[in-house]
Amino acid sequence: MADKKSLLKLKQNGLVKTKRSRLELSDLPMEILHSIVSRLPIREAVRTSILSNHWRRVWCYRTKLKFSFRSLVYKKRSGIPRFFISEQVFVQRVDALLKQHSGIGVEKMEVQFSPLNNDHAEHIDRWVQFAVASKTKQLTFDFKAQNTKKESYSFPFQFFNAANGSHLQSLKLGSVSLKHPSNIKFLLNLKKLELADVNIDNDNLELMLSACNVLEFFGISGCKMLTSLHTPRHSNHLKGLKVSLCPLLQSIELNSGLITLEYEGSLIPLGPPSTLRNICIKSLDIHSSIAYIFTELASTLPCLDKLTLKCPELKKATLPNKTLKFLYLRHLRLELIFVSRRKSADVLDLAKFLEAAPLMEELEVHMWMDYKLERYRKRHGELRNLPLHPHSHLKMVDITGFYGQKDQLELALHVLRVSTALEAMKIDPRPVVGCITLDLGMEDGLCFIDGYKIARKYLHKADSRGVVDVVKVSRDVKNIWPCKSIHPYWLSVVSED
Repeated sequence: MADKKSLLKLKQNGLVKTKRSRLELSDLPMEILHSIVSRLPIREAVRTSILSNHWRRVWCYRTKLKFSFRSLVYKKRSGIPRFFISEQVFVQRVDALLKQHSGIGVEKMEVQFSPLNNDHAEHIDRWVQFAVASKTKQLTFDFKAQNTKKESYSFPFQFFNAANGSHLQSLKLGSVSLKHPSNIKFLLNLKKLELADVNIDNDNLELMLSACNVLEFFGISGCKMLTSLHTPRHSNHLKGLKVSLCPLLQSIELNSGLITLEYEGSLIPLGPPSTLRNICIKSLDIHSSIAYIFTELASTLPCLDKLTLKCPELKKATLPNKTLKFLYLRHLRLELIFVSRRKSADVLDLAKFLEAAPLMEELEVHMWMDYKLERYRKRHGELRNLPLHPHSHLKMVDITGFYGQKDQLELALHVLRVSTALEAMKIDPRPVVGCITLDLGMEDGLCFIDGYKIARKYLHKADSRGVVDVVKVSRDVKNIWPCKSIHPYWLSVVSED
């Protein structure tokens, strides 16, 4: 009995270790703890170091490092805007974190902070050297210059050589100067390259691209010096190209192996015939999606499989009696902004795509109409019926911004009638493109209700197969702001654009 009392006293004084009754998080293998911490925001990951000595350096083996205003400085509900945070504070925090990090196994490193420029070159150079030494595979330096009076940071390609350049596979640079682009040749395994707001001309860009022998994707945006773009002619690896808002660009020459192209800006020639299968074009120069597709794309892109077109729809298309066919097209996505009824653009004209793409399987029509809307009523006249040419491949149809106007209803009814293999047709009165902002008012909410009523009345009646799904909208437009009824995903997409 005395021995039991003595043992109990020793345990209470901490002289004898007691057996824990259950497994604790810190008992997990270190590789699992590294995986758990890597999923936390970097600030939260660093805070785990105060839990115990065991946790003190767990975060230091984090494989993904993202340094930005939001990840290092921003506090929810603090109300501190980014321009109140000095560059010195940001630089000090990045320096401190990289000093503590093990420098081993970094898969991805991102630095995004707009005020940084060449004044901070000494610090940024050290960050680049850290990325090189840690054998980083994906590297991003994006400074989105706001003060044009400051000299842009000159990215040090000279830090890479034949011994250390083989690890980097993805490089994204924003608002930096490219003074030694030829050294990119040492990035032997670079598969993805993105440049934004950089000062590079035609010759230097061509030199860079020709030196990247295994490049699979190239993107460039906001380049004010570029007048022409030539993708490497003999590259068998380059499959994706993205070009956005380069104001002086006049032509793009496409290599024969390219599969995907995303383009935003003024209309320009796309170069010689191509093997492109997936293309996305966004341009304010297009005033009729139908006229552009049938007259500009048909001869240039014979193998097109998926087409996305984003443009204003200002006028009715005038086409030749015999139109060309897109025999490979499987997926068509249209994002159209109708801004005036005076130009007499007709939604029903979009039915021409059914004849032009006989093997199309998926059709998306996303509309925004920026003028006074009125749902269909019988006083507007009889609904038009086009000749019925059965389409035996179309399976999925998605129409948004359906306000119940006469030509919208005519298009939906025509597609429903001719699509013999149709499996699902989704009708959503709410827009997902165009001017989705907080300016949406009660009048817009009433248009949503009109579209819902018309779709229910006419499309459900014509739907003998049960394939039509009309998305329900709230009728309480007085208390529920229309913007609240838009899915948050689409609002975020518009805010990013």
